[in-house]
Amino acid sequence: MKIKDIKEGVKVGSLTAIRPWGLNKGGDKRWLFRCDCGNYKPAMVYSIGKHTSSCGHCGTHVDDFPDHQKGSIYRSLYNSWSGMKRRCYNINNPKYLNYGSRGIEVCDEWRFSYSAFKKWALNNGWKPNLKQADQSLDRIDVNGNYEPDNCRWVDMKTQVRNRRNTRKAIFHGESVSLAELSEKYHISMETIQSRIEAGKQNDALIVPPPENNIKHLFHGELLTIKEIAEKCNVTINTVRGRIYRGTIQELFDKEER
Repeated sequence: MKIKDIKEGVKVGSLTAIRPWGLNKGGDKRWLFRCDCGNYKPAMVYSIGKHTSSCGHCGTHVDDFPDHQKGSIYRSLYNSWSGMKRRCYNINNPKYLNYGSRGIEVCDEWRFSYSAFKKWALNNGWKPNLKQADQSLDRIDVNGNYEPDNCRWVDMKTQVRNRRNTRKAIFHGESVSLAELSEKYHISMETIQSRIEAGKQNDALIVPPPENNIKHLFHGELLTIKEIAEKCNVTINTVRGRIYRGTIQELFDKEER
């Protein structure tokens, strides 16, 4: 089957296309398919219909298919469980320094029972058809243990913001990462950090820098640097440089041409 013919929902034999599944080592495109028997199977597109039309494990219930084996829809979940334990108890693991050596542990319920961890995961938002980057195991309290009341599934962006070394600020009574404030209010993290060091709080942290409010005469109009940049389809830094060198008119002339 041709790559262009594979779309979400397309069915070939017993297999229904779910979503793209990356490339194999040879660079061939793969898709994740769901078999009528309930199993999931990643497969090369060119083999569908020609060499492959079922999961190859029909008759084996999806929950009984070994989760650690390649091809299981629960393999990434199993890897999350085993990786969690390695970080906390294997002194040779590169991440042990940030977990086990700090006293982070896995509750007995999960440490000694993958089934218990799997049951919690399925009841708390883990989905077999999502990429691992979209559902990472995260501890709500970064100094707490891996246990049901302190864990959740989040995307990688949220997890990075929840790391203990992520810079945070108290914003209207809540602890918020500088990255989140920066993204939401379009203020650089460095600016926010300098304001925190100056003793400023709450809305004073996210007020646009004075430069952004200053308007410049630009071909008969009073515009901010951002407005000039958008009008001429150039970066804000380019406009700043032109203003500094006194060549802002040349920028307009270029835009006119």
